[in-house]
Amino acid sequence: MITEMTITETRKKITSLENKMGYDDTISITNHGKEVFALMKWDTYESIEETLEILADEKMLSNLKKGIAQVKDNGLVDFEDFKKSLECTK
Repeated sequence: MITEMTITETRKKITSLENKMGYDDTISITNHGKEVFALMKWDTYESIEETLEILADEKMLSNLKKGIAQVKDNGLVDFEDFKKSLECTK
């Protein structure tokens, strides 16, 4: 959810916002009615940053698409079976 707040309001409430904001919450900080900053939890920011990194890297994006296709096709391998297969290659 996006909440709008002026810079002045944000200054007054900044120390209490950490406990009031959830993962999906963003505060649009305005100055004279114009959006100038977005405030969000650090975990949310890191998630966005990692997503952009994946989308910008052709190989990682290709691997992600391949993994999604495997999930859709029920082509996943059980983790314990995978570990056993690795032991056979030693």
